[in-house]
Amino acid sequence: MNELQRQNYLSALGIENYMPRWRLPFAPEPIACVMPAITFEKSGPLDSPAIIEQTISSAIPAMPPSKAESAIAIDVLANLDVRQKPSAPINAAAILQQLEEKKPTIVEPFSLSVWRPAPGFLIIDSRNTKLALPTDLFLNNILRVCLIDNFNLSEEVLRWPMIENRFVSRTEVDARNELQTWLAVENELRPINRLWLMGENAGKYFIPADISTIEHRWQKVAVNGLIGHTPLTALLLPSLNELLQNPSDKVHLWLALN
Repeated sequence: MNELQRQNYLSALGIENYMPRWRLPFAPEPIACVMPAITFEKSGPLDSPAIIEQTISSAIPAMPPSKAESAIAIDVLANLDVRQKPSAPINAAAILQQLEEKKPTIVEPFSLSVWRPAPGFLIIDSRNTKLALPTDLFLNNILRVCLIDNFNLSEEVLRWPMIENRFVSRTEVDARNELQTWLAVENELRPINRLWLMGENAGKYFIPADISTIEHRWQKVAVNGLIGHTPLTALLLPSLNELLQNPSDKVHLWLALN
């Protein structure tokens, strides 16, 4: 095609650059087109039909293909799948669904009960105030029978997120980083030599993400080797509410504590 006509077509289609994928059968060898020297009148537009027709006739000789060549070209083009496969329709619902799938799971705010019954002894329990069970009395009995006689059972409430800010993300990674940082500071201020993590929330966010709280229940696991100067281990137990609701688990509790 004449270069001037080609540029007019591409400009009308809004295409800046175009590269053909195949050379049509019986088409001439592609060569670099030389812009013909055309003298434009001042009154005539550059893309007027007269100028384009004049350029085409001067640059490309009329060479109508024969009937046989046209038939072969049609057969070849019919066998070529130059069209791309139709893509799936794009809609707003599909895009939003993909974005939702990639978004990390949001963790709802929760609270934990913290006890320090003796120096170096820290208990963290998952709270559930809706059940209204006598968890303090139950913990008092556990400590009195199994461990020590003199202890302090003053409960503290640890809420997460610690700072209410709706612009801060609340994912599992955020909860784990914030609570493990709190535990690291707590261990620096008051070194911990015995740690109980009771319940799902207490165990899930204080131990590494690759450790399952269900599979390692009743066992001691490494909390984080970077906390403090020595590795810190924790005993994973059900929450006090779970133990009160499932009395049969008390047998495993006595075995784990003794």
